[in-house]
Amino acid sequence: MTLCTLCAMGFTPTPVQILIVLALGVLIFGKNLPDVAKQIGSAFGEFKKGLREMSDLSKMSADEKVAKKVRADDDLESTEKHHPVGTKFVPPEG
Repeated sequence: MTLCTLCAMGFTPTPVQILIVLALGVLIFGKNLPDVAKQIGSAFGEFKKGLREMSDLSKMSADEKVAKKVRADDDLESTEKHHPVGTKFVPPEG
């Protein structure tokens, strides 16, 4: 159940209950808490970026969508030309 569902059923967490949940979170994650917070923030940022892109795409016409896809494909090809995958083969000396 989500918090909104619980609130609709008449259950509202008290400040003491919220503090207990936060204390348990600190005990469980301990030293990793900053990393966990960073990952959550990064994921939230990516989610918002995706929503923004979807909103922009829904406002575009079909021709603009095709043009954007072609530009993205061209960018990918130029990146692959300048940054080849793998390493260059160097024969052994001797």
